[in-house]
Amino acid sequence: MSKNTQHISRFFEDFEGDMRQVPTIIAETAREYYLDRFKYKNWDGKPWPKYNPNDNPNRKEPTRGSLMMRSNMLMQSVRPEIVRSDLVRMSAGSSKVPYARIHNEGGRVRSVQYVRPFHNKNFMGRGKRQQIRPHTRKQDFFMPKRQFMGHSTALNNRITTRLANQFKKP
Repeated sequence: MSKNTQHISRFFEDFEGDMRQVPTIIAETAREYYLDRFKYKNWDGKPWPKYNPNDNPNRKEPTRGSLMMRSNMLMQSVRPEIVRSDLVRMSAGSSKVPYARIHNEGGRVRSVQYVRPFHNKNFMGRGKRQQIRPHTRKQDFFMPKRQFMGHSTALNNRITTRLANQFKKP
């Protein structure tokens, strides 16, 4: 085997090793980008809509923290679902975070909520303990779109830059 053939074989072996890292780099970059959307509260430069009490009259305006980051459960649910050489799929939500899709896509929320019986220690501010009976509550409101995942030009540019830097030879 000639010296030139060995050099070419070594180059392609090194290149194959670098190519195995590509899906992982894409998944890491996408996760970072999606988590940054919670920090900067925008999608591709368009800011998320501000809190509007008319959207959901049953909810009060947040007194602390960001609207989408109260418990951080939604943000923590963003993860790579599949990382293979031919496919990288990101997902958000779980059984504990079923509201991920409606936040990302927006839309009308219609549901009936069951309220279990409980004791209210300070009923209507009177300082009296009151037994609250079980009941149902209807919800019907429009959830504005606050996108944090999806196809993005900025994300594609970030991935391209990171991969170009990875494959630059010194």
